[in-house]
Amino acid sequence: MEGHPKEITQRLSDWARWTEEAGRISDNTTADQACEFYTRYQEDLALIKDLNLNAFRISFNWPALLQDWRNSDPSTDGQGRASRSLDPSQVEYYRTLLGALKAQGVSTFATLFHFTLPDFLAESGGWENPEVIDEFEHFARLCAEAFGDLVDFWITINEPLAYAYQSFISGLWPPGKKSEYLAAFRVIRNMLDGHARAYHAIKAVKPTALVSYTMHWRPFFPQNKWNPFDYIARYFRDYVFNHLFPAAVQTGVLAFPFPLSANPFVAAIAGKIEGLKDTCDYLAINYYTRELSKFKFEWPLDLFGERSDKAELDTNDMGWEIFPDGLFDLLVTGTLTYQRNSRGEKRPIFITENGYAATFAAELNEGDWSLEDQTRVSYLVAHLKAMHRAIAMGIDVRGYLYWSLLDNFEWSEGLRARFGLVRVTYPTQERILRESARVYGRIAKNNSVEIEPIISTRGNE
Repeated sequence: MEGHPKEITQRLSDWARWTEEAGRISDNTTADQACEFYTRYQEDLALIKDLNLNAFRISFNWPALLQDWRNSDPSTDGQGRASRSLDPSQVEYYRTLLGALKAQGVSTFATLFHFTLPDFLAESGGWENPEVIDEFEHFARLCAEAFGDLVDFWITINEPLAYAYQSFISGLWPPGKKSEYLAAFRVIRNMLDGHARAYHAIKAVKPTALVSYTMHWRPFFPQNKWNPFDYIARYFRDYVFNHLFPAAVQTGVLAFPFPLSANPFVAAIAGKIEGLKDTCDYLAINYYTRELSKFKFEWPLDLFGERSDKAELDTNDMGWEIFPDGLFDLLVTGTLTYQRNSRGEKRPIFITENGYAATFAAELNEGDWSLEDQTRVSYLVAHLKAMHRAIAMGIDVRGYLYWSLLDNFEWSEGLRARFGLVRVTYPTQERILRESARVYGRIAKNNSVEIEPIISTRGNE
């Protein structure tokens, strides 16, 4: 979260409104301030340079980038979304930011949808409503026209399955619906359609653009390897969370596993999506952890079971197991089907997120808390080594982006989940390099990893 003043003061997004509701954010913080990247980005660009980084990922703020749509009603003027345009002042901000990154020799990954909807779309059903597809296509075209000369890699949608799960199954994100599987499946279909339409909109403006989407890949294991029912839960969680979206992009057809496919309501959601096949120029992978799955012996029957609350490996402060071998495995086997398009041409791979979270209260100020973060260093090095092992086996990994440069607002976890290489002291907004930042800076400078990780890379399975 960038602490965008326009979004904050006008409450333009579903998330800006969501954080105002009591109990929605675990530490009762909001994104109103966050890390104030919007006003402090020049300071953060200097950090990028000092750390020898040559790639950086940003997200375009869809609600804030649109011209003021609250003072007009495009649904009644006969023009609809065609009357929408981008706010010139916000275009200037993003062009200045992207231009400064380019001047530093930094490649940019720019995301169009990173979980935040303009509130007029959220109020009309968000991604459940097919009308959002037209709006998203139009927004993608506007961004391509405004920033196409400055963006190196386009990402249409960030972690579509994580969004569908958190918003319609767990209820932790807006609109806060719980266990509404059919709604989640409709959202996935609309996101696939939206991705395809955005892909072609960007290509129409800039044919040489490199466009993809990101997937949050998470290996699933049965909680009890001797329990066949836990394997059932593991199978369905893995298929839907990891493979449903990329398999549809690969084939152009959204296909659900049996017996879900036999449900007439699910079958009505499945099927071919026009223009979707092969809309992926590179493979963008977000990877953090693995998950143990267990079956629930309850009625009505839920094939997806649930996430186990047990852990077999060391965890971060959010309870996520540290499992670098999972990154290696998904690079050499788990994503192999998607590493070539339907014509057999290889897709380059980029790790677009990978990181470690420790938790510290947002109000902490003075002191050296969290600066000696050896566990994060070990996590980082172990995952880089896992990636290097995959490269040595012929996997075409072209780049790695750590999540994240700065501490920031982490959705329902609020400000307490600290992923940053750089500590942000929120009361003062002071930036201080953690030990992990210094280590990563040396790795980036030398393009090599020489520090031995101090954590086990494989536990009992």
